[in-house]
Amino acid sequence: MTTLKADVGVLYSAGTSFGQVADGLGSLRADAPLAEAATAVSSLQTAAACRAAQSDVAAATSEVADGARQFGESVQAAARWYEMRDQAAAAAITKIEIPK
Repeated sequence: MTTLKADVGVLYSAGTSFGQVADGLGSLRADAPLAEAATAVSSLQTAAACRAAQSDVAAATSEVADGARQFGESVQAAARWYEMRDQAAAAAITKIEIPK
């Protein structure tokens, strides 16, 4: 049988990293060049296409950032769960009286 071992410190670190990625994506402004392009060609039909693409890129970036943040929070919740289980098991073990 395989034993599952979780390194809680690594889980916390990974969760934090995903949160930082989400923050970075949130401030990326990946849609900004499309907004600039739409402004530059505002009198042309391509301006509407640039604005539509800008909206799509902004929505996709936001969705990925939200997903990364939620995943990071879930990983940290798993770390807390493992810690609580370990603490509960340790408490149960220390209550066991071993006859001398």
